[in-house]
Amino acid sequence: MILTTTLSRAWKAFTTNKRYLILAMLFEFIFLFVLTQISFTFFEPSAQAVQRAGEIMSAEVEKLPETELYQLDSILLENKEFMQEYKILITSILFFLISMFAAWLVFKTPVWYFSQKSILPKIPFGTHALKFSLMSLFWFIVVLAAFSIYSIATGSTATILPIISSTGASITMWIALLAIYYFSQISFALIPAQQNFKKTFDYGIKHASTIFPAFIVNALITFIVLTLPYNWAETMPLLTLAIILFITIPALAFARVHMIVATWLKND
Repeated sequence: MILTTTLSRAWKAFTTNKRYLILAMLFEFIFLFVLTQISFTFFEPSAQAVQRAGEIMSAEVEKLPETELYQLDSILLENKEFMQEYKILITSILFFLISMFAAWLVFKTPVWYFSQKSILPKIPFGTHALKFSLMSLFWFIVVLAAFSIYSIATGSTATILPIISSTGASITMWIALLAIYYFSQISFALIPAQQNFKKTFDYGIKHASTIFPAFIVNALITFIVLTLPYNWAETMPLLTLAIILFITIPALAFARVHMIVATWLKND
């Protein structure tokens, strides 16, 4: 069974090349810490802006009879206080995304470099950093485009007020995000090879029988180990930290090695 092979090879690499993987886990921990700080920094102004905008919108709704609720969008667009809060929200989201992407490049570049080096020893860091940055930028733009299309498809195309999204649009969005995650992981794993984006998609489809099972296992591992610490975040912070250090970080490192092994299995 292919999955048994990829898991066993990944575990062997994970337990054998400890020096590189410890470095990868160190940068992973720093990345998660910085990510938390970025989230805290931009969460409060965003939450306050949403709250104040909601209060203004509620006040405007109360003034309008039901037969004139269709005018709410245009009224809010002309409300200076509402638009001020809306601009604060958009600005906070923009700086949050920029900060997230910068942190990703700074810390995820060495994370993937050391993970690959634990299996593929001869990888020039400069080449890796350049290719990883370009691919990260590409996938960052793709994700933003996907969310923009989803917002247009499920909201008002002329105004700033969203409407309730359809089930079909939501399912399509989840499938799109899953596909983006799948091919992005393959593109990062193939960085040491002489590949381009077209080859990434071709490879991901052609060898899906080998790569996709490993990808699904990794997605489950990632989801579990990232959500697990939140169960005790407020009541037992020390336990949360211990879980992150001894479960989340190693599990993420193993999942990454597993993806690299599964992607390169056909190159053996």
